[in-house]
Amino acid sequence: MLERNRMRHLRALIAVVEAGSIAHAAQRLLRTPSAVASSIRQLETSFEATLFERQASGMAPTPFGDAAYRRALRIDAELRQACAELSPYGVSAGAPLFAMLVGERQLTALVRLREMGHMPSVAAVMGLTQPAVSALLRQAEASLDLPLFRRTAKGMAVTEAGELLLFRVRRVLAELRHLEADIAQQRGEISGRVMFAALPSLRTRVLPQAIAALVGRHPNVQISMVDGPFEILFAGVHSGEIDFILTGLNANYSHRDFLIRVIGSDRLVAVVRAGHPLCARKRVEITDLVRHPWILRDRGAPTRELLNDLFRDLGIAPPHVAVQAGDLDLLRGLLQHSDMVSVVSPEYLSYEIASGAVKVLEVELPPTGRDIGFLLRRDAQPSLLCEKLMQYIEKAAAGTLAPTLAAA
Repeated sequence: MLERNRMRHLRALIAVVEAGSIAHAAQRLLRTPSAVASSIRQLETSFEATLFERQASGMAPTPFGDAAYRRALRIDAELRQACAELSPYGVSAGAPLFAMLVGERQLTALVRLREMGHMPSVAAVMGLTQPAVSALLRQAEASLDLPLFRRTAKGMAVTEAGELLLFRVRRVLAELRHLEADIAQQRGEISGRVMFAALPSLRTRVLPQAIAALVGRHPNVQISMVDGPFEILFAGVHSGEIDFILTGLNANYSHRDFLIRVIGSDRLVAVVRAGHPLCARKRVEITDLVRHPWILRDRGAPTRELLNDLFRDLGIAPPHVAVQAGDLDLLRGLLQHSDMVSVVSPEYLSYEIASGAVKVLEVELPPTGRDIGFLLRRDAQPSLLCEKLMQYIEKAAAGTLAPTLAAA
């Protein structure tokens, strides 16, 4: 029951912290003192921590209570912003959602419906019946007096107002995900879940070393790495669903409201299979490369954008990208069985290059160095787990990446 009502309980916690007592908080919330006290007890049971010191003068938050309060305020701020953004649609500021009076299951169902567009699929993923998911949607729309989705021949499509709301809802769910880690941090523990995306070039050695070291020391954590087109990943960082992206950095990223932490730099090299016709040449020109089909990452990926800039500066027509993919196994197989060319960080194919299966061509590429670092939402409050993972990654990368370009 706590999972279903956690936001209501956090609302009570905010009121008790700010009012200083159960009685005053109850007056503020128009609830009975026993109901407010019950909310606090349920949170304390769930967190296995005392959130308040009961004193003669009232209730004073413990470090656990203060941590929960700070995260609860961030949730409240997101919902207030959602209310402001939806005001042109005539929504009531007194809607239950804006007062933290809805359950996480309803919010999760709305987010999943936006992602999948198919109610039976949402029901299956959440372990609910389709009528139950339909009821959650009806309740949300009725409470806001606003259509969030519309039925189409292809499924459920989110409305413009629904898109505005669900951006904030996704941030709320992200804050709730960090709440457990905040409480664990007060115990001196590291737990919780972190979600991130990363460059393929660092998945061979750096990330396995970093994640193995972190999990070996803190076995109760959950690490999830996601992949997808960069614009989707950027949106995930802004919505809070992705904690950070470890990527090659682009000057444009500073204009996307990201917080950037640089940890090193790398360079790009042209690679082909052993025995490729170009391997017989002592010197390869860029114009030789473009005569062959290429394998590159999707448009918007840092490597792809860097190469686009390179060809544009040289006044050379870009090569034909026969395959657009970032999967290591596919890249390895295509290089082995074809005369395709790719340009990658040498770390990406470090084992293949060391074994001789893949050759680095002697070709003079104009400067293709780039800084590598973390992209976070500028106003994010990362959990301790998230910070620790970034520290472990930076430590593992120290022996692989070069100094930052600014320091070099």
